[in-house]
Amino acid sequence: MTYDDYINSTPAEYYMQECFELAKGALGRTSPNPVVGAIVLDKNGIPAGRGYHKKAGFEHAEVIAIKEAGELARGGTLIVNLEPCTHTGKTPPCTDLIIKSQIKEVIFCNHDPNPLVNKKGEKILLDNNIKVISKVLEFEGFEANKFFFKWIKTKLPWIALKQAQTLDGKIALRNKNSKWISGELARKEVHKLRNEYDAVLVGANTVETDNPKLTVRDVEDIKNARNPLRIILDPDLITKPDANVYSKSVPVILVTKSSHSEDKISNYLKYNESITVIKLPENENKKIDLKQLFSELGKKEILSVLIEAGPVLGGDLILNKLIDEYILFVSPKVFGDNDAISSLKIRPLESIDKSYNFKIFKHKTIGNDLMLSLRPFI
Repeated sequence: MTYDDYINSTPAEYYMQECFELAKGALGRTSPNPVVGAIVLDKNGIPAGRGYHKKAGFEHAEVIAIKEAGELARGGTLIVNLEPCTHTGKTPPCTDLIIKSQIKEVIFCNHDPNPLVNKKGEKILLDNNIKVISKVLEFEGFEANKFFFKWIKTKLPWIALKQAQTLDGKIALRNKNSKWISGELARKEVHKLRNEYDAVLVGANTVETDNPKLTVRDVEDIKNARNPLRIILDPDLITKPDANVYSKSVPVILVTKSSHSEDKISNYLKYNESITVIKLPENENKKIDLKQLFSELGKKEILSVLIEAGPVLGGDLILNKLIDEYILFVSPKVFGDNDAISSLKIRPLESIDKSYNFKIFKHKTIGNDLMLSLRPFI
């Protein structure tokens, strides 16, 4: 939040922004739950307790904040970025503790889309003479929980395609050399993204060409960083079982064709027994059906997938309209080589009117690179 934002915001909006910051610290760690931050203000409007939901099964943000506030919560205000829950899951309902603490006002951004909670938490609070103010920074609240909101409504994960390219749309030289197109600060941003997503997915060609680790390394708070689940899309099983991505330090999902024999798959399991194999049939184009894959990942309570794709996989995702976000790093370099590898391999268009269109959602400079967050037009 800038100084101008602070001056122009109400106290509720100011503290809600702090709730977002608290919540974002748990991105990639709470699935299948949302990320939630909470602040308790005493009756004089002074912060008395803060908390955020750290992991599924752990105490909710509201509970942590109320416990920290103690007696100061009485007559005070709870600010939280999502409607408090009213059902018993792995933890008790937050509404029970809110009522018991004698908080007099609750302010939140979004109603919880989960049918078990949706507007029920608000009603219980109102029925107990607690003032409720909703839809404060509602859009920002949606963005903070976009992974959860999509999954709870569709049971599909949020899909983000990530690529880095030159000004002339190239991701590698003709000899497949691609290190490094973007600068060091942009590469650190990629590690930050991996730290926030449930899973990172790459295709077999990327594994064979780059032999990546897909781990989180260059982030500020490295002690609290964690590696995402790795998903390898390898229809023809061309990757080597001893590739870096199959190391035993991180769970791995290997996605391949259902026609492969168990003997062939066992070569990977011998190297890493923790590999989970998803076998899927080919579609009419002799490729794995990506939509079916994402459905399977949703069933495993994977709410977000960062896809670090080459031109073929990236093209398939855009062609089939399967992405929610296109994260593109543009480096001010020009290869000037028609035989260099383009960022997307996709069927040619006969008319500009049939272009695959995106809207610029966010953009920022990172070092000498430009980071674009693009969303498809619906």
